[in-house]
Amino acid sequence: MSTNRERIEEWSKAYWLLRFYQNFLFKLYFKTEIVGMEKLPPNTTFIFAPNHQNALIDALAMLTLNHSWQPIFLARADIFKKPLVSKILTFLKIMPVYRIRDGFENLSFNDSIFQKTMDVIRKGSGLVILPEGNHAGFKRLRQLKKGIARIALQTEDASDGTLNIHIVPVGLDYSNYVRYRSKLLIRIGEPFPVKKYLDLYRQKKALAYNALIDELSERIKAEMIHIKDEENYDEYLYLTQLFPKKYIQENKLPHTQNQAFEISKRLISKLDNLKISDRNTFNEIIQSTHELRARTSSHQVKSQALPLTLGKAINLVWMIPLFIVLSPEAFFGFINHIVPIIIPYQLSKKFEDIQFHSSVRHAAGLLLLPIAYLIQTTIVGIIFKSLGMAFLYLVLSPVSAAALYYWRKLFYKVKGLTGITLLAMNKHEEFKHINNLHFKLMDRIKSIY
Repeated sequence: MSTNRERIEEWSKAYWLLRFYQNFLFKLYFKTEIVGMEKLPPNTTFIFAPNHQNALIDALAMLTLNHSWQPIFLARADIFKKPLVSKILTFLKIMPVYRIRDGFENLSFNDSIFQKTMDVIRKGSGLVILPEGNHAGFKRLRQLKKGIARIALQTEDASDGTLNIHIVPVGLDYSNYVRYRSKLLIRIGEPFPVKKYLDLYRQKKALAYNALIDELSERIKAEMIHIKDEENYDEYLYLTQLFPKKYIQENKLPHTQNQAFEISKRLISKLDNLKISDRNTFNEIIQSTHELRARTSSHQVKSQALPLTLGKAINLVWMIPLFIVLSPEAFFGFINHIVPIIIPYQLSKKFEDIQFHSSVRHAAGLLLLPIAYLIQTTIVGIIFKSLGMAFLYLVLSPVSAAALYYWRKLFYKVKGLTGITLLAMNKHEEFKHINNLHFKLMDRIKSIY
């Protein structure tokens, strides 16, 4: 297990084993769909540049692209201050980048980091840089930092253009940043060569940096949900949750995350154009969306439940008995996993920034799950004095976790259907008004789409 930064670009078996385990649990946490891998030509030097919305999860998402790939990440230097933490981060193939705020006297350390970055790129290990610099929990690309341009152009220049470095724009799109089993779409954009800016770099570095950053910014925006309208952000976002599902169903399109993404991108573009060409119609759509969002939120109705119908209430006839039947199995699953469930949840609550919650829960779960399984299986073996019982317990533990997950999912379905049924019975006019709002809004959206 290498914790020597001088060998960070070398392939590590220990890292591969840890990454295999991490990827397995990561894809349990997020339903991950990857598109565009065919755009990556073989035997090419890449720097990957994803948008940054979800703290550590964004970096871990990049590890799911290729099972044998061991990319190097760059992170701010202040997290490397403690020797033990520095060794762990180096093992995880993360290198520090020093900023002025880390102390002017420390900026010279970037020279050695730059040299090591060149080794990484020459080795073909791949480099991942999150060019926004820090994360923000909204679907909009912020101004990119120039660090990625400096590293790419300085390295290409040092090799006299022989490395042929390509920067790969990557879009990460989450259906929810924290919730377990949320959806994550990873879109790989078209790589573009750094050396097309090399002549400009040798004449005027600042112009070359700006030109590269401008192109990269536009390319990343093309691969992510980018809502530039800050004033109407919530309404835009609500429509991207509401319209694609209906459009996919009506047109019998593939039920994939990428299909919904493409529809959302087109819808956002249509709304942006409408805002310029027909402000009155745009305002009507935004106002209707705002009202629908407010009314559904007040009744705890999710967008995917629209249009509201009592037809599905019949499902409560079998859902409620099934919920009761599964309750003992779910309780067994909760008791078995109380440590890797409660501790990560409580730890995440210590962070005010919600974007850290999934990172903390996932990282803590990675550590606590095997420890809990090992200790609990050992205890069962000792109590029953049977290796067979211990093995049976170990096998049944993941099954009980699945039972707990589906029980919880069923609980929220029963809760949602019950809420809709009660709304229809007790506030029928409101029930009808929400549906009328929904149908009129969808008709209006289809007319501009």
